[in-house]
Amino acid sequence: MEHGARLSTQRVIAIGFISMGTLLLLSLSTNVIQGVNNYRLQNEQKTIVTPMLFNAPFAVSQNQADASYLQQQALSLIALRVNVTPETVDASHEQLLTYVRPASQNALKIKLAEDGKRIKDNNVNSAFYMTSVKVYPASNRVDVRGQLKTWIGDSKPYPELKQYVLIFDRQDGISWLSHFGEITDEKK
Repeated sequence: MEHGARLSTQRVIAIGFISMGTLLLLSLSTNVIQGVNNYRLQNEQKTIVTPMLFNAPFAVSQNQADASYLQQQALSLIALRVNVTPETVDASHEQLLTYVRPASQNALKIKLAEDGKRIKDNNVNSAFYMTSVKVYPASNRVDVRGQLKTWIGDSKPYPELKQYVLIFDRQDGISWLSHFGEITDEKK
């Protein structure tokens, strides 16, 4: 009888250890799944955004921006760069620089200062009229084509076809402008 009770006690202890081990494995797997879900929610959560000068909200995540967002952001930044007058050029260019990562502002700051000086010295007004936009969301690139009309003093407008390329770098939920350039037509 003593022998039977000892086997029964060991069996109960073994079943208890197996039950505790099973609960421990279930708890660990639940915690891992919960951790993965929390990470995804943190980094892929959609946010409603409306860029300046537009009235069309859309959703962006921590790591991605859709084509509509990139297009609207690019058009806003182009407006800051080329829709200027001698009175507004400094404020527009200063606002444009806030969209560039602070560590890489120097080259663009020099270019904008030169443009601003030329605009003020020659009393230049300019306006950009977009004709086409191509957005490449996988590479965060936007190509904008349009007509830039320039008035020097009181002269008639001087129209010129321009094509700009803007490349964005999206980090930690912020879209930084990493490149703002002009594409020249080499056929001319």
